[in-house]
Amino acid sequence: MAGVIFSAFISIGLPFMALMYACFKNRFFPFFLGVLVFVISQVLLRIPLLEYLGKNSPGFIMYSATQPILFAIVIGLSAGIFEELARYIAMRFFMKQRDWQAGFLFGTGHGGIEAVLFVGVPAITLLFTQTIPQSEMFLISGVERFFAMVLHIGLSIIVLQSVVQKSFIYVLIAIAIHGFIDALVGILPLYVSEDSMLFLLEVTVAMIALIVFIYCIWIKRKGVL
Repeated sequence: MAGVIFSAFISIGLPFMALMYACFKNRFFPFFLGVLVFVISQVLLRIPLLEYLGKNSPGFIMYSATQPILFAIVIGLSAGIFEELARYIAMRFFMKQRDWQAGFLFGTGHGGIEAVLFVGVPAITLLFTQTIPQSEMFLISGVERFFAMVLHIGLSIIVLQSVVQKSFIYVLIAIAIHGFIDALVGILPLYVSEDSMLFLLEVTVAMIALIVFIYCIWIKRKGVL
């Protein structure tokens, strides 16, 4: 039960507090733009496309079986390409507020809605059931969602840096970081046990998220954004 409650707090409570802060600061537009970008790029475009290919493309299915490492890299990069390009387009053409705080709130909206949909809603659903299986898995999911949100904040600020400085290289860096992490999800199970895989993946995500966020703090202090 404790794991599910913790997961629900991280995946729903933190995004809700970020939304309240955005409204208090009159910065709700970057937050909701981040939400919209995730919904369009992942829920409406990438995930349905991958599901369609998985059901209707023999070549896609064969490639996943015969070239699992390359397949994981392609799938990982697809997440980076869809999400980071969507961030860039939204910030470039629709977001007039382009300071560090706007990037931060954009990232909380983007990572927050992902947490709500993929972890928060299942956690709340289980809280209303009589039995809650694998509560420890939800504890891990809560920790993972926290660092995933930190990572989304960092990637959003890096993409915003690309818009402000008119240099597409930062978008490519964001795509590479995002793609690397998502590719690990498919590669690690090929070489390590499930328990070790979860530990290695969570530690890797946490370290990269913190490094990216530290970089974003640095560029804030340098006055880049």
